Amino acid sequence: MRPTFWKLSQGSQYFSVQEMLDSINEGLVYLHKSTSSKGRSTTTQAEDFYNASIGDYFYLCHGNEMFYILGQFTGPVNVFSKKGEGWLDRPFRHIRSSVSYEFYNNAHKRWSPTDNSTFIKVPDDEIQMFEELLLKPFFDITLSDFGIEF
Repeated sequence: MRPTFWKLSQGSQYFSVQEMLDSINEGLVYLHKSTSSKGRSTTTQAEDFYNASIGDYFYLCHGNEMFYILGQFTGPVNVFSKKGEGWLDRPFRHIRSSVSYEFYNNAHKRWSPTDNSTFIKVPDDEIQMFEELLLKPFFDITLSDFGIEF
């Protein structure tokens, strides 16, 4: 069974750098319940965040300004978030911190930080591209570290 990877962006219009660091230290990531769908998706990004499986992986970015961590969901969504009304939060475990402070300047994909999206799944047929463009350069980690071989 292959793991699932997601992009999670906590945008700079809602989160300061200090709030991003606090989020990581608390082991919680956030998304607003009104986050809409992307493109022709039949589910909203908020629904996807709510329904993502415990054990799924995500990378946390702050728009395209900075990569923070690679994490793994460890619990379900909390609808009574301390961030306030309308916010959802989810606990996670820290896998690895970013090893790069560079901007992402590669292929524009829905799951890339350059896309105006909040919570997007990396499609199975793009997982090797995800590894090459994002996991290796920003987290110094490969899919074989997850037991995934192609």
